[in-house]
Amino acid sequence: MLLLLACCTASCSNHKQKEALDRAEYLMEAHPDSALIILNEIEKSELGSKKEQARYALLMSMALDKNYIDTTAFDVLQPAIDYYIKKGTPDEKLRTYYYQGVIFLNKGNRDNALNSFTKGVHIANESEDSLTIARLLVAQGGLYYEFYEFDSYIKLYLKAADIYNGLSLKDSELDCLLNALNGSILLENQHQCDSILNLLTKFNMLNLTQKHRIQRQQLSYALKFGSEDEIRDLIHIQEENISSQNDILNLALAYTQTGNYQKANSALDYVITSGQPYDTIRYLSISIPALEGTGCYKDALDKYKRFCHKQDSINLQKFEKQVKSIEEKHQIELKAQHYARENAKIIWRSIGGIIFLILVIIILYLLFYSNKAQKKLALERAKTTELENESLKAEKDKAIQQSKITELENERLKSEREKLSLENKNLQLERDKKALEAENLAHRVETLENESASLKELIDSQEELPSEVQQAIKVRIEMLNALMAGYITDNDQYEKPYESWIKELTDNTEEFMNSNRLAFQASHPRFIQYFEEHDLTVSEINYVCLYAIGLRGKEVGNYMKKRSHVNISSGIRKKLGIDKHETNIGIYVRKLLKKL
Repeated sequence: MLLLLACCTASCSNHKQKEALDRAEYLMEAHPDSALIILNEIEKSELGSKKEQARYALLMSMALDKNYIDTTAFDVLQPAIDYYIKKGTPDEKLRTYYYQGVIFLNKGNRDNALNSFTKGVHIANESEDSLTIARLLVAQGGLYYEFYEFDSYIKLYLKAADIYNGLSLKDSELDCLLNALNGSILLENQHQCDSILNLLTKFNMLNLTQKHRIQRQQLSYALKFGSEDEIRDLIHIQEENISSQNDILNLALAYTQTGNYQKANSALDYVITSGQPYDTIRYLSISIPALEGTGCYKDALDKYKRFCHKQDSINLQKFEKQVKSIEEKHQIELKAQHYARENAKIIWRSIGGIIFLILVIIILYLLFYSNKAQKKLALERAKTTELENESLKAEKDKAIQQSKITELENERLKSEREKLSLENKNLQLERDKKALEAENLAHRVETLENESASLKELIDSQEELPSEVQQAIKVRIEMLNALMAGYITDNDQYEKPYESWIKELTDNTEEFMNSNRLAFQASHPRFIQYFEEHDLTVSEINYVCLYAIGLRGKEVGNYMKKRSHVNISSGIRKKLGIDKHETNIGIYVRKLLKKL
């Protein structure tokens, strides 16, 4: 009992935890704060299976990220990593790799973050979670931007923009297109820039921040590919919408390209004195022509040296990454070669084993064939001797066969005489059978006549019988008369009314059972009275009367078409005092009918 109670409690607890997890997942995108509250209310100790623990871990990591709570530890996500990476669905694996990469990013471990995102991209084709795929592409693209891999950066952001477009997430699509445009400008790919700008024209409902971002990229585009007039027109717009250090650097570059070096240097000085982080490489690259324009060649040279040093550092970093990638590939190739050598050894060992096995089979076959040939030769010799013996025996058998033929002919004649005798006996038995049938027919006719006469006398002698009883008796008399006529004349036409009456009456179960009881009440009143004295109801007496006409228990159940007929039988047994281990109720009823 305690075990059952514990199982029920555990089942209810598991159901409650599942509902809470379902609710948190449902609210995750629209209301991540509510999802985090629900997850914090769940007792982790009540999460039974590893699958539930993994689901909780993944949802909690999602909630923390969406509520801008950066975590650098894997203690929350680890159950999901342990379970989903091996046993999860493609969607579950994809989300796990994504949030694993996010945690690596929070830790500043960009290499492992990129590795996690790359693994996620490899299974993206199997996943149906388009939103997570897009987010993963954006995160991976951001890393490629930091690694100065602008081609990959552009490609990934364009893919993400296409997914966001399919999901009708216009703000996210716009953000991806602007990032892709920024990369295309950096690579000076004017054709790709024009294509992306054309896509941006379809965005009509823009907020002020989005408009400023587009204008900022338009200025960057003009600085690369536009004329001085186009740059001057965009300078006035950008001066009114400065929101970051990059905006000021863009203005400084625009002032430089339009010859306004004084303003360019003022803007660059503001970037230095503001104390906010800025793009050092971009600052130095703009400072060089701005200082040259004002005649500060020494400062320009100093900026140029610093720019070259920074550029060399970046190139060295990229080279180190390429070297590291080459080393990793080399290690992979070495492992592949090792596995190939091991596989080759296994293959050659298998081939050697197969060749050895084939040789053994050939030797065994040759030994078997040689042994078989010797046996065949000995068998042929034995057969030759046997044939000679059989030839001698055949001559003897021929003489014996001839005598047997004569004997068989005699037996055939004897068999024909016995057959004739049996036919005569069968004819006699047929005559006896017909005589017996005639005698049985006469006996049955006599029985029907007696029953019919008995019922007629009952009607004539008891005028006080109820009308329904008299009607039941009359119908039975007509039925008995039809049966007697059929038996006497051996004509089926007399039995047709009887067959019609039987079908009509038995089709109506209740009417037949009532008629049957009334007939017994008229012909065997003491029989019916006996059951009434034992407090049987009318329906129970009707049930008993079915046994009285000769039906068995299964036949009674089939006729009544009631599953409860067994319960009715048990109730009757109880009222009549018949133990369930005693005689069959049908036998009991028929004995009682004869007795009373």
